[in-house]
Amino acid sequence: MQPRVTARRGGSIGARRVALVSWLALAFGPGVASAQQAPPPPAPGWAQPPLPPQVAGGYSSPSPSRSRTSRRASNFESNTLYVTALAYGIGLGVWVDAELSPDDPAILLIPPTLLGVAMPVGAYALNHPTLPRGVPGAISAGLLIGAGEGLGIASLQMVTAEEPWGFVGLSRATALGSTLGGIAGYSVGVLQEPSPNISAFATSGVVWGALIGSAIGFGASPADFDFSEANDWMSRGGLIGFNAGLVASMALSTAFVPTLDQLSWMWLGGGIGAVVSLPVYLFYLGDGPPAKRGLLFTATATTLGIVAGGVFGPSLGGLGLGSEGSRWGSIDYLTPLPLPGGLGLQVGGSLF
Repeated sequence: MQPRVTARRGGSIGARRVALVSWLALAFGPGVASAQQAPPPPAPGWAQPPLPPQVAGGYSSPSPSRSRTSRRASNFESNTLYVTALAYGIGLGVWVDAELSPDDPAILLIPPTLLGVAMPVGAYALNHPTLPRGVPGAISAGLLIGAGEGLGIASLQMVTAEEPWGFVGLSRATALGSTLGGIAGYSVGVLQEPSPNISAFATSGVVWGALIGSAIGFGASPADFDFSEANDWMSRGGLIGFNAGLVASMALSTAFVPTLDQLSWMWLGGGIGAVVSLPVYLFYLGDGPPAKRGLLFTATATTLGIVAGGVFGPSLGGLGLGSEGSRWGSIDYLTPLPLPGGLGLQVGGSLF
């Protein structure tokens, strides 16, 4: 029994010596620690805690696996691609039906159903393994923007030309525009991997531009034109606004990338601006200028609401759609640490 007591006391003295050396090194710098002898091994029954990851210069960096994962598209972005591919496939099926004009309802439903399933399946195969972050969003935005461009061109042709394209030309222009837009979106996504928020901003921009441009076009049409005569003004204004919204959103994206909360505030601000402008139509009751002139004020109020929502909205708080906040640090390990007369925890991590 006596040798065991001596060994236990020696271990206790050694542990106190390690604690004293560590305290001195912390208090007076590494010079004191280098002058001491190497500490004895840890007490039996305790495992040596793992050392934090080190790189040149003494700073730790995120693991390669975490970096690769952060560069991949999120589930939300991937699901956006699948939904857009579904709409694209159904649209292609409608175009095929318009070209072939089958009389049998069963035959009529086959192209939209077949392509409506094939396109999401193809998008799923393209996205496995998961595409880099930004690529699915760019493809989705390209498909939608291209479809809108084709739809706007066909609509303007149908209300201005003596021989309108009709539904066949409308579906053909929409399908062709969406296909070209998807190819362009894929090219931009692969070459630049833009933020998904930029793609969402561009898609929102063309919708805002088309709505505001259509309102301005119809509101600015001659006073004695009814809707059947002023629809060419509205179509022309909508197409111009569509492309103006695309150019403006892309130009602004070179200066800042809006968050999803900021985009949601812009949508909310535009809606509030449109609603606030409604009382202006009360002034058009009775004789005087046509009520469609009020659309000019509605377009102005909507535009200002979008701008105000993007600038001031985030300061009012998030709407629950914001992107993940920036990370300033992470915990890499948490291990038990033996201390004289007790037990502690050792925490290590990384600062970004």
